[in-house]
Amino acid sequence: MFEPRYGVRYERSVRIPMPDGIALAADFFWPDAPGRFPVVFDYYPYRKSDSDWRDFTVHHYFAERGIAAARLDVRGSGDSEGTALDEYCPQEQLDGVAAIAWMAQQPWCNGNVGMFGSSYGGFNSLQVAMHRPPALKAICPMYFTDNRYTDDCHYKGGAMQMLYDVGTYGLSMAGRNMLPPRPEFVGERWLAIWEQHLQNEPWLLRWIEHQTEDEQWRHGSLCQDYAAIQCATYLIGGWRDGYTNCNLRVYQHLTCPKKVIIGPWMHVSPESGVPGPRIDISREMLRFFAHWLQGVPTGIMDEPPITIYVQQYDPPRPNRATTAGFWRHEAAWPPARGADLTLHLSPSTLSPEGAPAVATVDTITYNPSVGSEFGIFSAGGPLLLAGDQRIEEALSAVYTTPVLDQPVEILGYPKAILYVDASVEVLTFVVRLCDVAPDGSSALVTKGVLNATHRESHSAPSPLTPGQMYELEIALDATSWLFEPGHCIRLSVSNADFPNTWPSPAPATSRIHHGAERPSRLVLPGISPATEPLPTPDLAPARAEELTNRGSYRVTRDHASGQVKVTIGSEDVTRRRVDNLLTIESMSRATAIVAEQDPARASITGQQMARYIWPDRTVEMQCRGEIQSDATTFHLMVHVALTMDGLPHVSRRWTRSVPRHLL
Repeated sequence: MFEPRYGVRYERSVRIPMPDGIALAADFFWPDAPGRFPVVFDYYPYRKSDSDWRDFTVHHYFAERGIAAARLDVRGSGDSEGTALDEYCPQEQLDGVAAIAWMAQQPWCNGNVGMFGSSYGGFNSLQVAMHRPPALKAICPMYFTDNRYTDDCHYKGGAMQMLYDVGTYGLSMAGRNMLPPRPEFVGERWLAIWEQHLQNEPWLLRWIEHQTEDEQWRHGSLCQDYAAIQCATYLIGGWRDGYTNCNLRVYQHLTCPKKVIIGPWMHVSPESGVPGPRIDISREMLRFFAHWLQGVPTGIMDEPPITIYVQQYDPPRPNRATTAGFWRHEAAWPPARGADLTLHLSPSTLSPEGAPAVATVDTITYNPSVGSEFGIFSAGGPLLLAGDQRIEEALSAVYTTPVLDQPVEILGYPKAILYVDASVEVLTFVVRLCDVAPDGSSALVTKGVLNATHRESHSAPSPLTPGQMYELEIALDATSWLFEPGHCIRLSVSNADFPNTWPSPAPATSRIHHGAERPSRLVLPGISPATEPLPTPDLAPARAEELTNRGSYRVTRDHASGQVKVTIGSEDVTRRRVDNLLTIESMSRATAIVAEQDPARASITGQQMARYIWPDRTVEMQCRGEIQSDATTFHLMVHVALTMDGLPHVSRRWTRSVPRHLL
């Protein structure tokens, strides 16, 4: 079944009618043979007609093997009609349901439909499946979350993300959603559809106005009703992806037929992404879809349902291509052989011997630039791993175990329980779990962030009382890791994760208390060796080439002004030929700045350009966005300007001044 059996017939921008009269556009890839086939599709606002053939290799792969495949433009984007009100809006999900019904009724379809997709496409696979369209029989979501407030790209632990929304994704969508459709694919409707797109508002306006967990974020969050999904589901995740907490949690709560695979990857396809090892994920999805959409006995549901990559220490080089470790199956989650390992904090030390009898205190002076090595949310920005954490640890409270004489393996969700007080009403706590090698280098395993005003609730935060002690439970991101003998386990605590998280507004000191009455501790999800080993996962190596363009990331520290600056991207313009009619030139850069002595004074500025060159016209989009903060307010500015053949076509700007709600 893994060898190509069919030629592929390709049709661009097929119009799919919606109940309200709007038409969505889809590119279809069919097996070029008579008969009825299942169809699978991914569903994005990322302008399918801007993609070249390399972005459709998985669609070709499915069609060559007897499963039709499609990519669908979300309403208000690409070649589709209408306006895009927000990411994952209710209308978008209902459109997905209508598109599934339309596909299932086509004469070339056997009535069975599947969905797949990475990131936005993964979200959409889950959210559309929650509506239970009858023809949707299987989904393969990759890199997603089940809780849009706690584990998406806008807020983390009650703290607002910084670099991502204005620097990369949020700003890019403000401009991208105002671009025209491809005139050669939509014909006489070209200008009418473009006028609809020009009514799109920047989504990030809404994101900054909803700073706590409310209906804005509960909508589309699978955690509100896991039982809503009834179709077969194969979850695909990466330990270094920005969306890592959801995978085991969703697997545990789903009641439908289910599988999960979690590799070492960042927010890139397991076939080309970093860090490796890279695998042929299309092969795994094909086996899953063939089983559920065609009834082919592929054996995939006979294998253990959980596949994980157990990570091990590597020298902490941000641009390394692979991660040491090994693949393993698990039979269930949580595993029966799991047992928490508790390590208590005392000055400089992590110990399994219990809380020390003598009460002690460590003091942290808040430095808002901690995190630059390396704080990136991996769903956006450069594809770089964390560097040596000793740079961060020099400005943190640090606790280290003695040298291990036995291996320690963890799988799941670490947490830190800290007894703290602070000198201010608003302060974020960041904990980093590291693997310390014999040479002293410190490799980041995982981290956790908590805005302490959200210690009891993400929907109704409350300020800290300066000097009052609180017990904080800080969840670290899920991981799988094997600490080797001769290494040490380390926990560091600081008050910043710049430029990933917006800095708390006031200079501060905080204290961490330890002792029998105030047992600050790290709880690791330990797992012992299996008594009945399962078979080794049979995963094929990747067919694609390794991704080589990692992007750029520059840290500048100006000792005269006391500012620290992080810049991603550059002013360099890249050029790519999409097809024989369209060439696209683009540029993207962003800069985050914080003043070390005045953390309320922080900013993020992004600039993006896209130039669409056809034989008979050129359309250029320039987009600039900025958020500046002071002690009480976020000030947001977005400007989008479009020209045609060098002449002004449309220019729009938006401004918001939004009070900081305990951020």
